[in-house]
Amino acid sequence: MPRTQSPTVDVVEATPEEGRAMLDRAAREVLNISGEEFLTRYDAGEYEDSDDPAVTRVAMLIPFAGP
Repeated sequence: MPRTQSPTVDVVEATPEEGRAMLDRAAREVLNISGEEFLTRYDAGEYEDSDDPAVTRVAMLIPFAGP
């Protein structure tokens, strides 16, 4: 089978502000709380033993929110 050229992929990095906005939007959509409230609860360990997919979905965005 002949090899074809694969399409190029453009990578765009989110700014910390865009990352915080993504986290806030996701937290509001799936948990009905702000991104700031989610981070406060997360840092306090409230979600430590959670297997809720909604929590996981938001937690995956934490690295995009910057330091």
